[in-house]
Amino acid sequence: MTKEELQMKMDELFQGQVDSITIEKNDFMIFREIWINHEKKDRIIGEALHNGNIIYRYRSN
Repeated sequence: MTKEELQMKMDELFQGQVDSITIEKNDFMIFREIWINHEKKDRIIGEALHNGNIIYRYRSN
């Protein structure tokens, strides 16, 4: 995925359009850069899955 596509997924997560996003192992470093620079990064909870994939959920409170 491109950086723009991953940014769009994160925006959808924060806006409540989706409950979670799954990031594949190959896209993790790009996603990490977006996540680290986001003002609400402490509200994104990641859960490791098999094969290096991670599911992220937004904790609103």
